[in-house]
Amino acid sequence: MLNTNNYFSKAASINWDSLPEALTKGHKLVEGASQNNWAAYNSNENIKRVVDAYFQKLTEYLGKNPSSVVATSKSLPTKTVKSSPKPAAAKPATRYMPPKKAAVEKEQYDSEDVELIDTDVQFIKRYAAMHGKVKSQAQILTLLHSLQKAIIERRIGKDSPYAKEIDMMQKQLISCYEKMGDMAEIKIDSKNLKRYLEIAHSQEGMFSVALLKSYIALNGKKDVKDRSQRLFNRIKKAVEQGKITKSDKYADKLNEAYQTLKNYIDGDSAMLNINKAQLNGLMGILGENLFHQKKSLSGYDDDNGMIVSSGELLAMDFQTIGLQGRYKELIGDPSVGFTAMVYGLPKSGKSTMCLDFANYLAANHGKVLYCAIEEGFGYTLKEKIERLKAHHSNLYITDRVPENLNDFNFVFIDSVSKAGMDVNDIDALRKMHPEVSFIFIYHTTKEGKFKGVNEHAHEVDVIVQVEKGKATSTGRFNAGGVMEI
Repeated sequence: MLNTNNYFSKAASINWDSLPEALTKGHKLVEGASQNNWAAYNSNENIKRVVDAYFQKLTEYLGKNPSSVVATSKSLPTKTVKSSPKPAAAKPATRYMPPKKAAVEKEQYDSEDVELIDTDVQFIKRYAAMHGKVKSQAQILTLLHSLQKAIIERRIGKDSPYAKEIDMMQKQLISCYEKMGDMAEIKIDSKNLKRYLEIAHSQEGMFSVALLKSYIALNGKKDVKDRSQRLFNRIKKAVEQGKITKSDKYADKLNEAYQTLKNYIDGDSAMLNINKAQLNGLMGILGENLFHQKKSLSGYDDDNGMIVSSGELLAMDFQTIGLQGRYKELIGDPSVGFTAMVYGLPKSGKSTMCLDFANYLAANHGKVLYCAIEEGFGYTLKEKIERLKAHHSNLYITDRVPENLNDFNFVFIDSVSKAGMDVNDIDALRKMHPEVSFIFIYHTTKEGKFKGVNEHAHEVDVIVQVEKGKATSTGRFNAGGVMEI
């Protein structure tokens, strides 16, 4: 039987590509519950219950399918495996559609137009929308995983006005997951459904804010004239149909966006750039500011940065990457947007370690760009990729540092000196891409020095030295581990 003591050691020998989608998704749930020495699992009875149910289902599946256990395999889930499609007759398109009267009931609710729907209301809205529909076990687990992650990160707190409903919803999802097969029709009893619908319709997102979110998403992107044209048409149509009027709180900002889109569509520029003044004007209205930090309760000063009280800082939640295994032992669990310096003599193993780290991040945490400026698209790089099996679909390789890095979660620059970057360039990269994590790779002299060592070291969160096939680290996030390469 799988349990908290043996899960990760057993998981290393599972051929995850052969497992059903629900079981591969369950691994992500366990990763979250296991953080900080299984703190969430030990402190939350609902999380413990669904993880234990997952352990049982996975144990039963492996017992019936011994071929899924491969002693030599070291790979954890790297992709979602789609289940075999069910026959069309198993879930007719019209069979489980909500009754028409639901649309009438929706009009009867008193809704408040808000810039951002509260997290607890968002989850209740998603759950209520499942009623009467056929869902897979993987879809139930995905919602559970997202809900429990929001609770762990305190985006849904005990002081939520809907804490009782959230707890009931969580228990119902767990019960459904434990009892269902591959597919099931979701039925919520009428009393609970009525309450969920009241909450779900208590808040409606402002249409103007939704359009502004789409506008912000285009900033700094190249060759998005088709998308810009579609958004331009949506804004124009919304005004013509009276969905957005001059009395709208954000009418002026939407008009600015409209004019910027028009200039971009009619102009020759390949990239849509929103000027700084306009960006600052949009600060905070989309639920998060443009630099992806918590909105200050004490106000924001464009020259002096964000100013918060110590109490406000303690109340903030900061998202971490969620590293596991040997890389967590080496550098801890960094926050989103961390920076690291990796340095050592030529042929010490820096690039090998970083390419392996890049592959791990691609398999578990997002899209990765490896800027192989030192080696380029040559034989040695190909040999490393083949030897390390570093060819995940989320891992991309380039021989330079592109201007636009917004599509990536992690960027490796190998090496900084070959890229001709100084400390000012590094600082500019961080400010332009606050949610991108950067790993900078340096070559040192025989004395272990490189140009600008002190200035560069002060600009990063983690420092990793590689020497004779061994990596040691210092810095934030409980860094201080040692790892054999």
